[in-house]
Amino acid sequence: MLYFFNKYSKYVVLLIFIFEIIYFGIPEYVQPVFVYEYLLFFGSAYLFAVIQDFFNPSKKTDILLRVVIIISSLVILITSIYYKSTFSLIFSVIMFMAISFSLYLAIKQNITNRQQD
Repeated sequence: MLYFFNKYSKYVVLLIFIFEIIYFGIPEYVQPVFVYEYLLFFGSAYLFAVIQDFFNPSKKTDILLRVVIIISSLVILITSIYYKSTFSLIFSVIMFMAISFSLYLAIKQNITNRQQD
């Protein structure tokens, strides 16, 4: 039962968040560009999570989705520099470094697996 809750709780939280945004609306002081970029970023991250949870993705698909998430964090970084948004700048730099490091670890694991074969 605990495994079921841990596996599917992130999708319930996402649905609650989406309904909350629809119900309360987006604040007027938020730039619409940030909304679209964050939707792209979190949507690709949740797509990555869903594919890993329910399917067995190939190594190329895994790396490709990580690259898409890195590119979307770079787009958020450039936009936050343009609009001088401090929180988005810090968030995008942290996410860029973390996801780039996870991509590095995935590629390194693929290389070591090839050398062992």
